[in-house]
Amino acid sequence: MNSNIKLIAFDLDGTVLNSKKNITPRTLEAIHKALSGGIHIIPATGRQLFDIPQQIKDCAPSFIIANNGAQIYSMPGENLDRSTCYEKNTVLALLRDFRSFRGMIFGAYDTVGAFDNKGRGFEEGITNRKRNSATWKINYQLTDIEALILEGKRFIKLVMIFEDPAERQRAFDRFLPRADLYVTYFAEDNIEIMPAGISKGKALEFVAEKLNIDMKNVMAIGDSDNDKEMIQKAGLGIAMGNAAEGIKAAADEVVPDCDRDGAALAIEKVLSPGQTPR
Repeated sequence: MNSNIKLIAFDLDGTVLNSKKNITPRTLEAIHKALSGGIHIIPATGRQLFDIPQQIKDCAPSFIIANNGAQIYSMPGENLDRSTCYEKNTVLALLRDFRSFRGMIFGAYDTVGAFDNKGRGFEEGITNRKRNSATWKINYQLTDIEALILEGKRFIKLVMIFEDPAERQRAFDRFLPRADLYVTYFAEDNIEIMPAGISKGKALEFVAEKLNIDMKNVMAIGDSDNDKEMIQKAGLGIAMGNAAEGIKAAADEVVPDCDRDGAALAIEKVLSPGQTPR
């Protein structure tokens, strides 16, 4: 075993979960072998806690990083160690600005997910996503997010999902220059916005310090823009084969894609340095 790696942080979608949103037996086995070898396992995802597969929670991680680092839970009790929310007037103004674009708006608050039924493009987005039931979760709230903000709900992030790539780019160009926001994405059809200072990378540093582990002894695996900072901060940064070229360039190594057990291979190489990919 490579004793230098004491903590492995991994993204979920497009990383340890394949394109069908499943974790393969090989990947699950690799995670359990790392745990049995004394390595801390930390899921780091843009998902909310309730949307993390039970198989991942059952792997007995020390912590879970959710909502791109805005929430950190200590496990196994799912105790909220840290949560960063928008100031009310900021998120209200941001939502109103979001509504000027044609796209479907999603917001996260507490442990709840909500789609905004007042935004432009809402009906179009609903119709298109219902055509593919495998990727559409109807159990989220469909509601007026502005009303929830005015009621005092404390929002963690806002996401906009676009049907039109040009409209997405227009929104990206609007929000990316703002120093008070953290602007990222987890897929090519969306942008995800949180208060400045939030990221998986910063959350990973927080967790590593809690566990008294130097970042040089951390491996981070991911595929999307929201994984880039933690890949750069980790002593060993791993990009998936399905990652964008900019993410691959930021990584120390690139492994096969999520449908070819790339994350499992990365973990196996830590456990057995020098092994041949298969």
